[in-house]
Amino acid sequence: MSNDYKIQKLENGLNLITVKVDNVNTVNTIVYFPVGSRYESSADNGISHFIEHMMFKGTINRPNTLVLSTELDSMGAIYNAYTSKDMTAYYIKSSKGDVKKNIEILGDMICNSKFDIDEINKERGVIIQEMKKYEDLPEYYVEDIFEQLVFGEKDKLGQLIIGNENNLKSFTRDQFINYKNTHYFGSNAFVCIVGNFDDNEVTELVKNNFKFQINGERDGEVEKLRTNEKRILEQFEPKLKMLYKDIEQAHLKLGFPAFSYFDKETFALSLFSAVFGECMSSRLFINIREKEGLCYNIYSSMDRYQDCGLFSINSGLDKTRIYEAIDLIKKELNEVLKNGITLDELNKAKSIILGRMDVALEDTSNVAEFYGRQYLLQNKIITPDEKKDIIKKVTLDEINDIIKKVIDFNKINMAIIGPYKDSAKFEELLK
Repeated sequence: MSNDYKIQKLENGLNLITVKVDNVNTVNTIVYFPVGSRYESSADNGISHFIEHMMFKGTINRPNTLVLSTELDSMGAIYNAYTSKDMTAYYIKSSKGDVKKNIEILGDMICNSKFDIDEINKERGVIIQEMKKYEDLPEYYVEDIFEQLVFGEKDKLGQLIIGNENNLKSFTRDQFINYKNTHYFGSNAFVCIVGNFDDNEVTELVKNNFKFQINGERDGEVEKLRTNEKRILEQFEPKLKMLYKDIEQAHLKLGFPAFSYFDKETFALSLFSAVFGECMSSRLFINIREKEGLCYNIYSSMDRYQDCGLFSINSGLDKTRIYEAIDLIKKELNEVLKNGITLDELNKAKSIILGRMDVALEDTSNVAEFYGRQYLLQNKIITPDEKKDIIKKVTLDEINDIIKKVIDFNKINMAIIGPYKDSAKFEELLK
């Protein structure tokens, strides 16, 4: 696990974070841009994700997907990209001997993609099928309808990352080029390189291969969020959203407004979540699944953004016993709200979080995400050892105070996908 890193701002404004790990034979390069669905207008919704796809469809130097992917595959590289609500990222992990190709290919994709109209038209259908796939997977789709419920139609965090079918069918090539030029430029790029490399060599490689066609100016909203502009998610009564689907297992997500990336309370909440519902010995798993047999999976989690966050519980449930399950989940929440967690649970939670960090940061891909995301989203970096020190210092009183702040049944939100048309019983359970 490396606690040493270097941040440089290159002449074109590009932000370069390097983390040397000498006991590996790989180099992992990831490029972030602070652009995702929360920065899109309703007319542009889905375009960030679509552009991510188009970066793999050919460049000036590599004319199509086959040429690009063949070169990467011949290196044995691991490569992909993803779009979220607040970022888009592209990565290549390769042998350290292929570091030049690693960075050159990624720079070529980012700076020289062609956006061929025939490829755009083909990719429309691909992304629409991707959308339908997730709509047919209620375990994942319940996440989307939950955030639509929490944030509502007017909040851009409520927009789907993938967009909607009308937009996907109507985006023009000019829209793609204009949108890319608005967000893809030197000072808006955050490149994080982790692994076994020569620092001077990779710095020169990045300088020579990330040559953007324009010099843009970062969106003011991006910079405000990077510098800790918080907001409170105002809610005064329970909210429910249901989607009817004739399926054998019901899918549920319920939760509350919580803390952002910047809030110090997020560390205490992560410890609570660890023992409440993130492992097989957690309260939710033992009491809802093991003792009652009401579900296959049940877990708690935190969703954090720069200005707000959520604490939630997900479960795939026996559709004939969903009311019983919701009632028992509420009892577990009421129990911990009344009595808190124990000292033994606090110590267990710390062991869980610290152990998971050690395991995760053995992989340079996770190290790159650890450093790169922090600098992109928070304009600062805390090292693994610094994070561990913070976790170790969290007290039982702090956790139990956080529980009382978060679990407020006037602010509960519940999304359900299953064979239900009548909402009355669910509304009653939320009271």
